[in-house]
Amino acid sequence: MVVLTFEKIRELERTERDTKKLERLPEDIMDQVRDYLRRKERIKEKTSADIMELENVKNTIKRFFEMRENKLLLAVLDTIRTGIPPDGMTKEEEKVFYQLVDSLKQFREQFFKDLQREPEKQSEIAPLYKIKKSLPEFVGPDMKVYKLNENDIITLPKELEELLIKEGIAEKVDKEIG
Repeated sequence: MVVLTFEKIRELERTERDTKKLERLPEDIMDQVRDYLRRKERIKEKTSADIMELENVKNTIKRFFEMRENKLLLAVLDTIRTGIPPDGMTKEEEKVFYQLVDSLKQFREQFFKDLQREPEKQSEIAPLYKIKKSLPEFVGPDMKVYKLNENDIITLPKELEELLIKEGIAEKVDKEIG
């Protein structure tokens, strides 16, 4: 295994920044970066130069990762449109890449399938109810949290509507009433 240095990490970042496609990396790059950071963090008596180098390398790694992340996302779109996956991905990136491709393909297929479907007929407009008495927050049978205030005009799920009318807390109103 090659020993990674700060200069090598900066070189990887510069090369990645200067190209449009993912650069091929050593298969063990994650291990190399992890080992480099551990070596630097284990230094017991760090000089200010050591501290500065550690911060700089962390920032460089973050920028490098974000550049690759951005390229990976663009490659997902290209692959969905063309069917051709990119070169240069690490094993970790490949795993994420194919998960994203699958998710986005499913989304696209469903979207275009939904465009072809006949629109559903509008169901009857939900009735409105006026709240006659305020209630503290409670969880309804639909597992939603409700907070009813006197004079609110709202719609209610069927199970809740019957109970609130029976208890005199709500009353049905005509749509025209403001």
